[in-house]
Amino acid sequence: MNTPTEKPRVRIRTDGSIVSAPGGKRTRAQYLRDGGTGILAMRRAVTRDGAVDVRESAERASALAWSFIQNSGWIAGAVDQIITDTIGDELKLSARPLLSSLGYDAKETAEWCKVVEDAWHLHVWNPKEFDAKGKATLAENLDGVIRYYLAGGEAFGIFDFMPKGMRRRYGVKTGTKVSLIAPHRLKRETSEFTGLDQGIFHDDNGRVAAYRFIGKKNGQDYDYDVPAYDGALRRVVHVMDRGDNPDSARGISVLAPILKVAAQYDQLADATLTTALLQTAFAATIKSPEPSEAAFEAIKVIEDDDPDLAADLMDVWGNRIDALKDHGISMSDHGRINHLGPGEEFHMHTAATPGSQYIPFSRNLQREMARRLGITAESFTFDFSGATYSSIRMGIASIWPIVTRRRERIAAPYCQAAYENWLDEMIGTGRIPFKGGYAAFAANRDLVCNAEWPGPAQPTADDYKSVMAAAKRIELGLSSLEDESTLMGKDAGVTRQKIAAEIVDLSEKKIPIPFGRSTGGGGPMGAAMPNGNETSEAA
Repeated sequence: MNTPTEKPRVRIRTDGSIVSAPGGKRTRAQYLRDGGTGILAMRRAVTRDGAVDVRESAERASALAWSFIQNSGWIAGAVDQIITDTIGDELKLSARPLLSSLGYDAKETAEWCKVVEDAWHLHVWNPKEFDAKGKATLAENLDGVIRYYLAGGEAFGIFDFMPKGMRRRYGVKTGTKVSLIAPHRLKRETSEFTGLDQGIFHDDNGRVAAYRFIGKKNGQDYDYDVPAYDGALRRVVHVMDRGDNPDSARGISVLAPILKVAAQYDQLADATLTTALLQTAFAATIKSPEPSEAAFEAIKVIEDDDPDLAADLMDVWGNRIDALKDHGISMSDHGRINHLGPGEEFHMHTAATPGSQYIPFSRNLQREMARRLGITAESFTFDFSGATYSSIRMGIASIWPIVTRRRERIAAPYCQAAYENWLDEMIGTGRIPFKGGYAAFAANRDLVCNAEWPGPAQPTADDYKSVMAAAKRIELGLSSLEDESTLMGKDAGVTRQKIAAEIVDLSEKKIPIPFGRSTGGGGPMGAAMPNGNETSEAA
């Protein structure tokens, strides 16, 4: 096959001679074109495993993240907001066991779930029963889990079983105890020969076998290894977002991509404050026609030729200086009239810092930090100027999937691990009954331990409009009561039980029952919902 050749280009001179035309750079369509600026060429970058990036940068990133959390009101407030959005007051257990194949009908399953949920609630809100040190509840542990995750990219929990004698000593009933461990207490040690990757031992198939932690006793640090599992039960729960660096055994701080931005914001604020203070200290000046050093040198020359004229000039300036001494400028005396010398002007200077670009630039830095942290810019800055109902609603709708994702991947796995270990003990000791006993439970552990961990509801800019939208979804069959209850952070089954009990109580006391659709008014079922024009909405 003949390959196409490029047409030769020549240039003909005026004398008829032919020369080759100068070659030009051909424009090509390709990735990473700098356009002649070389801006991409100056940016050094290499391709390597994410595990290497995490191994080299995680410790330093965690230290800087903690520094900003402890010293920046913006970052500290954002962390508190993230914890509140993700956990609220607690993550409530919503038991979802699949017991139909184990001889349970729907009623028996509901009754069993009620027993488990009540016992779990009492357990996790008693620090002596839940925490190995007897200090923290599950809700407080979860606050620490999210805080460790944001600063260090991960969190750890170690499960232990307290012997009967020690339980009697502390006056507790359950043996299952959990200890929340900071990420920096897992040793960052790597040895490919032993399968140790950043403090985590892996077997030949890449599965986690054990963890190497750093303990402290009598003021001295020491290493100790904890197996990942003890039979079917977990000994260590390790929560992190494995989607950030899929090939890394450990996580890195969520703040890592914005550490430079946070430092830039602090530097901008400090520089702006320093400049403003300097300008305020020298805010008043006098513009005077008094002679300069060159003028005095000229007077000395005149003095040699005409001493009398030089003396007269010195007397004039002497009188002006004496007048300034008697009627000078005072910025501190109230009600004093200032007098200037002939030809002098008094100027007041306002601070030129911050300039017109300070607010837009600082807001852009704040928006970048808020974007990475997963909260709205209004929530990060607490500045709602210019915000409308629609913009706030859209901002929450965009951010909320990040909140639920963190809840499901970070907070919920920690709760689930604690729940599984506790339920194993409760059924094994007979304090929670189960058909077939512990053997049936152990053979169907995944079915029995299935659970959900709903958290706080998504915030709304207008509760009435949100409720009307939920009612419309249910009316059109697009949602169920269970779905809507979950969105509000509630358990539909528990809510129905409470409503049923309240209906009985209200009926006995002959109090009108408020539940259900109101009757009367327009619409087929009465009390028709208002249309969109009956409530005002900001543009």
